[in-house]
Amino acid sequence: MKRRTLLKFGIGLPMALAHSGVHAQAPFWQRVFAAMPEPFSVMPRNPEYRIQILCQYRRAGGRWHRQAWQLNRERWFSTGSVAKLPMAVLACERIAALGLDLNARIGFSQPPIGGEWPDDEPDFESLRRSLTRIFTVSENPPFNRLYDFLGVDAIHARLAALGYPEARLISRMSAPVRENVRTRAGQVRDEGGRVLATFPERIGSVRRFPFADARTGSGFLRDDGVLESGPHDFSAANFIALADSQQMLKALVDPEAVPAHQRWALPESMRTELLRIMAMLPRESRDPVYAETEYPDGYARFFMLGDSRARKPEGLQLVGKVGDAYGFATDVEYLTAEGSNVECLLSANVYVNADGIFNDDRYEYETLGYPFLAALGRAVWQILSAPD
Repeated sequence: MKRRTLLKFGIGLPMALAHSGVHAQAPFWQRVFAAMPEPFSVMPRNPEYRIQILCQYRRAGGRWHRQAWQLNRERWFSTGSVAKLPMAVLACERIAALGLDLNARIGFSQPPIGGEWPDDEPDFESLRRSLTRIFTVSENPPFNRLYDFLGVDAIHARLAALGYPEARLISRMSAPVRENVRTRAGQVRDEGGRVLATFPERIGSVRRFPFADARTGSGFLRDDGVLESGPHDFSAANFIALADSQQMLKALVDPEAVPAHQRWALPESMRTELLRIMAMLPRESRDPVYAETEYPDGYARFFMLGDSRARKPEGLQLVGKVGDAYGFATDVEYLTAEGSNVECLLSANVYVNADGIFNDDRYEYETLGYPFLAALGRAVWQILSAPD
């Protein structure tokens, strides 16, 4: 995920209901959208933006309540970097199964086949550092490292066992090759370089989008500058239904609230450390170090903060993963705040690609996508935080 610019303004985080004129007993989404400024308040009802939203919330540790808007698990959208969420947890599971911790270093004798892998990418990197890069600024090479570490068939066997048989992690990030089934051999080492485990080169099964059709848009601009007219086929791209991404996150933040078979196989100490890393802001990272001028708090946090360069309000906690690709902007987050009895799992995606051309880097992220998600997050939180 790459964000070239951010809006220069910020909006406060209101904790009371806006003067919307909407009665407190009105349907949930009517109240939420009424609390959002225009033009964002009318976007959810416009099919052009293909908006899907899922909100689960609870108060004072009670049961979770669910509110959904236009969910359609069979409609393709670009999962983008949200795919890094399950990949990261699957890697943690594998390392834990080896009896190791996040200091274990994963690497290869050869770079991955395709996908983003710059010349200065280290041959071996600790899982802790890979996770930090994934969740603070959403770098792509760590995903590609973990993709090859796990292997395509093992990834999908575990996802199916967890109850996500339709999830597809079938492409490296920024992969120019269409098939990504072959993964490199490598090793897991300790901090001193001692080999702790090995994994072979593997060739996995070819998988595709699990539902009927992944063709969309009016054209695709190839990297060589040639425009391919007509709907583009995304059946070989990564895909996770929005509800599944939220369930994966829910299984991390509240394991007891999901069926036993959906709980991640992590030691409690590793789960706690992973959640800490997932909540880390770029300026809080020590390895790597990210300049706040380039990576403000809202860089990879769309809800609440995505339209601002301001720092996250003290006490607000955001744990999750964002993604943007091909005009689709998505956020899957757990939100809570000190002094509040509210917990919220909020997931949404929005499509902002007015010309319908993919890969032309002409998307309305800054003017519509990020501000919409920021406003949505604030509106949901103020509705949930309002006195009953």
